[in-house]
Amino acid sequence: MKKMLWPVMAIGLSLLLSACGDGLRPEKVYDNAVKATEEVDTVMMQRNQTLRAQDESFSTSMVGHIRYEPLEALTTMRISLINLSEPVQMNMYLNEDKWLVRPEQYGADWEERDRSSFDDVVFEQPTVLLEEFMPYREQFLMKEIEIVYNEDATNQIEDVAGEATEEEGEADKEKNLVTYEAYEVSFRGSDEQYKPLIRQHIEQMGLADLPGVNLDEVMETVQIERIDMTARIEKETFYVHRFHTRFRYLVEILGEYRVIDESLLLRFKDHNEPIDFEALRAEAE
Repeated sequence: MKKMLWPVMAIGLSLLLSACGDGLRPEKVYDNAVKATEEVDTVMMQRNQTLRAQDESFSTSMVGHIRYEPLEALTTMRISLINLSEPVQMNMYLNEDKWLVRPEQYGADWEERDRSSFDDVVFEQPTVLLEEFMPYREQFLMKEIEIVYNEDATNQIEDVAGEATEEEGEADKEKNLVTYEAYEVSFRGSDEQYKPLIRQHIEQMGLADLPGVNLDEVMETVQIERIDMTARIEKETFYVHRFHTRFRYLVEILGEYRVIDESLLLRFKDHNEPIDFEALRAEAE
């Protein structure tokens, strides 16, 4: 009878584990999230990006509304550079034919930019960043979480997370909070097999387009310290609510070694909700 013990225990454990979740593997959840993102027509998006390279640093924050088909977007952007005493803040309007920017100050006018030079993939191909990690789907980890939003924060996406103090907990009771059941899919890599991700990252930053840069030669010098990705995906719809990546690596470019350290955080909310761009533009005036 002893020989029957392990098979019975294995079956029982299998049933117990299947009862604790819905049985979806991380790669399947991620696949569904990519498909759901392809079908999103409108969304509110917030982006925070920080890039450090040796003694240079650059950070941007942006929040706004996007409709993908036909393309139309209105955002507010804040840019900080190491050599700027104060951040630059501006509004941006974008559609299929126009790219307009306006300093966020009283009486400022909209200025038209060259639409053909606009190449921010988040606005026109929202799945591109997610698809970069698809070849490594079998290495994903996953856990179940809750996403909590403060609905009173109208001009930003405020997600409430982590352990709250007693005072913070009492303050949260006064907020209009909305909770979603979600998956958190994550990935971490740090060795040579992930160089294709670094190559794509260098291309996205425009470093491969610098005069005199040979990308193949540059890739021979890359030493990866870390690549992280975390995606928070709503269970019911598979909408991506939060997508965070971190790249840190050493690379030689134009004869100089640099440590590239970039963090990108995207938050998404109000998927497929109608957007009144005329009202938003009037509000921004």
